[in-house]
Amino acid sequence: MKNIIISGLDEKSGKTVAAYAIAKLANKKVGYMKPIGDNVIYKDKKLMDYDTILFTEIFGVSENPEELCLGMHHSKILHFYKEPAEEFMRRYKKLAENKELFIIEGGEFLWKGSSIGLDAHSISKKIDANVIFVISGDYHEILDEIYYISKLKEDLPIKGVILNKVNEEDVDKIKESIEKFRIKYLGFITPVRKLRAMKVRYIAEKLFAKVVAGENGLNKYVENVFIAALSAPEIRRHPDFKKENKLIITGGDRSDVITACIEDGTSGIILTNNIIPSANILAKANEKAIPLLSVRPDTYSVAKLVENIQPVILPDEKEKLEEIEKAANIDIEAILE
Repeated sequence: MKNIIISGLDEKSGKTVAAYAIAKLANKKVGYMKPIGDNVIYKDKKLMDYDTILFTEIFGVSENPEELCLGMHHSKILHFYKEPAEEFMRRYKKLAENKELFIIEGGEFLWKGSSIGLDAHSISKKIDANVIFVISGDYHEILDEIYYISKLKEDLPIKGVILNKVNEEDVDKIKESIEKFRIKYLGFITPVRKLRAMKVRYIAEKLFAKVVAGENGLNKYVENVFIAALSAPEIRRHPDFKKENKLIITGGDRSDVITACIEDGTSGIILTNNIIPSANILAKANEKAIPLLSVRPDTYSVAKLVENIQPVILPDEKEKLEEIEKAANIDIEAILE
């Protein structure tokens, strides 16, 4: 069985995208773990990571996605497991049975989990795994990361590097720089715009929002966010209001604004301060399938929370998954050798 660890130096490098592409291209019985989660969902009274749900449902790596992740924070992991590294090995041995390829997705950063033996370096020694780095950014940011990775070769079994979110015309130039440092180039993934979009349903889950109307529109996508702090006429004239697939954030008492947003079309509306508008507004939202999400915090606080929500890939987002497969130009034979 082949063990690989997908790691990165940047929390937004795209490790999950690369892991999915590798698993799909390998066409083998795949196992998967993400020892430390970073994108939590509260489901069935349990805390889980969205990526573990994705791999469970798409690849059938486990009957229970909760098995694939030890926890989200060191304190919680140490509360349940005196020796986290031993618990990792127990789960790995169980999940690796009858698998041909096992993928470990590292934390947001290379060093995440070092103090409890769950970082990429510690795990690579425990299960004899090679490390694949996923790197992204502009040309000079990528060069910085390549240079840093080259310094790790003596201590870390580096399989190679995958470039993510890079345009095809820039690949040859970057590839040349990678090979100068004697690091194996394993391919690239072109930018997938759809990956930046989030379903209203996902945003509602992350905010623990109450859906008070428009439930039939929860699968609409959000690509732009607009804070509706102006009057209704001024909002209608604002250029950002004319953007497609927008999420509106406004006070639940702003009936004129909410009505204007429903009439002019939007993906969803977050109602702040725990105020729910009148029944006729709820009826209009239901009629047009525009979700109204009620939350307790004020508009400014909610805007900051939404800004920090990281897009994920949900198992039912077939378009995203298909786009990843099209965008992936990865040397799968080199990874599996």
